[in-house]
Amino acid sequence: MTQSTITDRFQTTIPVEVRQALNLSPRQRVSYEVRPDGSAVIRPVPHLDQLFGSVTLNRPVASVREEKQAASGAMARDAASEGMP
Repeated sequence: MTQSTITDRFQTTIPVEVRQALNLSPRQRVSYEVRPDGSAVIRPVPHLDQLFGSVTLNRPVASVREEKQAASGAMARDAASEGMP
């Protein structure tokens, strides 16, 4: 079991074994879950670049041209609904 001490400012150093096991890096955010039994779980919050590719779509991704056409159509509909020529 690894231990650390809480300072007067409620800060602590995460022991090297825990940092390595959780693959933590400096300035990385962590989340805490306090369970009903009084125990707590610490989890690393992933960096944005670690989430790349983790979401799958149920449809093919639109091309840049299709996105531009959709944006132009939406702007034209908005302008028409506001009475602009």
